[in-house]
Amino acid sequence: MKVMRAIGWGLGALVALGAVGFFAPRFVTDGPVGPILGGPLRSGDWFELPVSDWTFATDIAEVELQLEAQNVSRTTWILVKDGAAYIPCSLGTPPGKGWYKLAERDGRAIVRIDGKRYPVTLTQDADAGLLEFARGEVPRKYTVTPSAEGGVLFFKLESRAANRG
Repeated sequence: MKVMRAIGWGLGALVALGAVGFFAPRFVTDGPVGPILGGPLRSGDWFELPVSDWTFATDIAEVELQLEAQNVSRTTWILVKDGAAYIPCSLGTPPGKGWYKLAERDGRAIVRIDGKRYPVTLTQDADAGLLEFARGEVPRKYTVTPSAEGGVLFFKLESRAANRG
């Protein structure tokens, strides 16, 4: 009986530690920790000039994204086509993802690329050519290709002016 109780306490402690490790970054970090949601994007130079050509991000695999309506940030992929930048969002992977719904209602966001923060607006782009472009670009940049089974949305990044004193 004592052994079972000790095992139960040990398992409970492991679950508690896992939960702390998963949720704590949302409150104590400046940005996401790998795939784990992090706190707001607070550090990095604020890039106030309009960006019309995102080609500089063509070979960048991941960026950090924070919707201004949320106090959390996430790591996400970025695709650049003809100088325009897009954040792809697989609707099937991982399950429970919901940030895209908020982005559809209020696309104001901050994207951090190479330590610089850019104020942007995310606008859903339904261009059918984006999926074909992504099918060619994703294997070039990434080792894992997410399933498009649940659908894929593309959000175009558009620079916006914002006064961040």
